[in-house]
Amino acid sequence: MAGLLPTFFLPNLMDEFVLPRSALALAGGGLLAGAGLVWGRFRLGRLRWPVASVAVAAALAAALSVAPALSLVGAYGRYESLPMRLAYLGLFCGAAWIGERTRLVTAYCWGSGLAALEALWQASTHALPRADGNLGQPDLLGAVLAVALPLALERALCARHRPDPVTWWPWLGLAALLAGGLATSQSRSGWLGALVGTAVLGVLKAPPAWRRRVLPMAVAAPVLAAALVLVTPLRDLNQDTGAARLGVWEDSLALIARRPLTGWGEDTTGLVFGRFQTADWEPGHDFDRAHDLFLDLAATQGLVGVAACVSLFAAWWWRVGRQALAGDATLAAIAGGMAAYGTWSLFNFDWAPATAAVWLLAGAAASGPDRHRRWRRHARGLWRTAAAAGAALLGLGLAVPPLVADAAYAAGEASRAAAVDPLQARYWAAQGTLAGLERAEALGDPDPDDAVALGLAELRAAHPTRAAAAFRKALLIYPYDAAARRGLELSERRSASG
Repeated sequence: MAGLLPTFFLPNLMDEFVLPRSALALAGGGLLAGAGLVWGRFRLGRLRWPVASVAVAAALAAALSVAPALSLVGAYGRYESLPMRLAYLGLFCGAAWIGERTRLVTAYCWGSGLAALEALWQASTHALPRADGNLGQPDLLGAVLAVALPLALERALCARHRPDPVTWWPWLGLAALLAGGLATSQSRSGWLGALVGTAVLGVLKAPPAWRRRVLPMAVAAPVLAAALVLVTPLRDLNQDTGAARLGVWEDSLALIARRPLTGWGEDTTGLVFGRFQTADWEPGHDFDRAHDLFLDLAATQGLVGVAACVSLFAAWWWRVGRQALAGDATLAAIAGGMAAYGTWSLFNFDWAPATAAVWLLAGAAASGPDRHRRWRRHARGLWRTAAAAGAALLGLGLAVPPLVADAAYAAGEASRAAAVDPLQARYWAAQGTLAGLERAEALGDPDPDDAVALGLAELRAAHPTRAAAAFRKALLIYPYDAAARRGLELSERRSASG
């Protein structure tokens, strides 16, 4: 899992980068939880109740969702559904029960190194405007490499003090490779995250007598870096000054205030954000995320979901931070990686290709001491074996159909894709028929273009009243959609003329 998440993609799919990793997270969550139940040590200590509260908050948000189907399968290209949120917990618990930190960190670092190598090749050949390392999105590459960089640096530091100098150079070279890939991503949030993660690693690795001296420098470095971005041409990198995020954050607060306790449901932000949008923050583009982890979680799961996640990771930091300060080098590295992701997520949002690996690393850090042992099956009750088999089958059952459906979609067989994955609105809308577009709308399709297509289909069928309703739906999703506004005017004229 740790090695594949940064690298796994399937070229025969329409969504060849994000969907395979999302499916890997779903399958891996079930498989690792099952493996932990059978072979691991079934305990989480003081984390068990926070873990349970995160699961309950996710289930409650889905049960009260404004678009239940959308919360069950996730929006196409995003997939942050209820099963995905539970899969993150499966990864966390499975890694904690199995307890293999060192090899997990090694696998993630070298998998991330391969992604960085691909990014450097993309940048050198100008294959893409921004290198994405075959993750499908440059900011995802920034997140993956920002998390990996403190892990590789810690390995290099530890290897430096070993008698065999050969172990030092590969890890130092990997750290340089990760830094190069991170630079080509042009992800400012990734750069800042890597700097914060490295600073946290430095504080935790510093000798106790030096920590008070190192801490001010560790705090000052990210602050100065952020200020440098704001006052230099880096502010306009990729034609993004960050002003749009400020507007989206302000509008997101109004969205959260309307349903503050349990939110609107997983992956429903794109469906409801337009009702609260006060300006066309990025002309021609609607928003389906709040672009801040806490605001996004509050929008989808409400304050209940935020409180549950904060309680889990506060307990996690208390537990892991103390052990890292006591001298556990691997935990110090994972804490640095978590700090890197936390910084990146202040400007972005949970997304499986990066988030799944973070939950996996966090679970490994929450385990007992790294055992480095052969797996052997302990005597377990029948219920654990049955639960393990059920978790594994559930994970595979959730992961495989979307892959099959998207392969059919890529082959131009949208109707077969909809038959395999009937809750995914994209496959119904892709059929282009009136019935398919109506089905997509009923499932809570958050794409305003599909709503416009439905309105045009209703006009062709001489249903101006229904067409007007579809165009109004498109304007609810994205109030500045010019095609929807023109369609609404036309349908109202036709309706008025009888």
